[in-house]
Amino acid sequence: MKNKKSIYLAALAALALTACSNDNEGIFDQSAADRLEQYKKDYADILTENGGLWTMEYFSNDEEPGYLFVMKFDPNGSVKIASNHKWIADQYKEETSLWKMVADNGPVLSFNSYNTVFHIFADPANITGPNAPINDATNKDIDETGYGHEGDYEFQVMEVSDDHNTVRLLGKKRMLNIYLRRLDPATDMQAYMDSYKEVASNLFSESIPAIYFNDADGERYVVKDAHTGLMSIYPENGDAVEQTRTSSFIITPSGIRFIKPLNIVNAAGQEKTITEFKFVSNLSLALIDNESSIISAGSLVDVLYSNMKTWTIDMTSFTGPVKEKIDAFVSQLATLYKYKSAKINDMSFDYDRSIDSYVMRLYLKTGNKSSETDRYIVKFNESDGGVKIEMSEPADVNSGLALNAYTALQDFFTFLEGATIQYSSPSDCGPAYYNFNIDGGEMTIRVQ
Repeated sequence: MKNKKSIYLAALAALALTACSNDNEGIFDQSAADRLEQYKKDYADILTENGGLWTMEYFSNDEEPGYLFVMKFDPNGSVKIASNHKWIADQYKEETSLWKMVADNGPVLSFNSYNTVFHIFADPANITGPNAPINDATNKDIDETGYGHEGDYEFQVMEVSDDHNTVRLLGKKRMLNIYLRRLDPATDMQAYMDSYKEVASNLFSESIPAIYFNDADGERYVVKDAHTGLMSIYPENGDAVEQTRTSSFIITPSGIRFIKPLNIVNAAGQEKTITEFKFVSNLSLALIDNESSIISAGSLVDVLYSNMKTWTIDMTSFTGPVKEKIDAFVSQLATLYKYKSAKINDMSFDYDRSIDSYVMRLYLKTGNKSSETDRYIVKFNESDGGVKIEMSEPADVNSGLALNAYTALQDFFTFLEGATIQYSSPSDCGPAYYNFNIDGGEMTIRVQ
């Protein structure tokens, strides 16, 4: 925040004044006290002006992700705090409690009455519930009694931007930077948090554990475990053990911010400091000061072959010509097997490590007590901003025999091979599913 006010410097000045000689002690003590009272009033006024509505980007400790709150400060000393973090069951909750600007080596923002949404992070009680930490060796709850999350509820006011829209706080106990960012006073708190939750839940996916940071200087890094809120980064061609750097971060409405500047290293051991990323196209992330340095999972082909998973085809997602081809195949199954309830139970793209390739798997119900599974080798290739599918051959003899009889399935495969498939996902960093557009028809695949 350029041209910022620094309460830290003001506090030092006040302390210096109180250290003067006894001859002037009364004058200078009064001056310092008056000055501190004025700073308290000024910063309290800033918090409540223009509607008093803020987001807080909060860290309790360096082993947990950051958490977002919305806070509405009232001049009467009350504050409404809202969030939907995992320690309140990922459900929106708001609660009103008290706040005060106090003096303690400078102005300190104190949340001085208990609020179940916020003070859970400062409560020294043992952490309980489905998200409670577990001892990996014993698989039992870790007793955090006396510590809890070890978070702060009192914060030194360190900096305020000239426009009064950003405040940097410093936790008194953990000494972690906490940011307040002003919201439009007309903002609906629950709608804002609901929108934030949708972004945060789509950004990274546990099922896509490895994504990439492509730096503008030509270095490429593997990014792992981002879905946990503790991101690990190491150079793709480096030492994954010795050169991994890990940090907690917070997902903000504009991107992600690490708890502290993170020094990553390239394969040659050279350091680079990264602090914050901003959202760019489709929830990919760019360094705040260089949009050519991007975190993303890459293209569909990158994702498929870097994360060799099973992708289930959503049987309810077919539309247009895709649905027509599938319906024709089901109709043929009913005719061939003289079983009007014949159907495709499910379809998927499975990665078969024994042949080092994806296969399309079809699980067919062909009779009241009969079924069959057919598998066909499939390849995905980049093409004109989309993907081309190549249905090369059956993966086994029985599937080949079945395909000879299933002319409608042959027609479906020909249709797939003849199209350049356009695709989209909710996030380029964590594509848990893709929507395919195939010559005007649609189909969705979801990672397992």
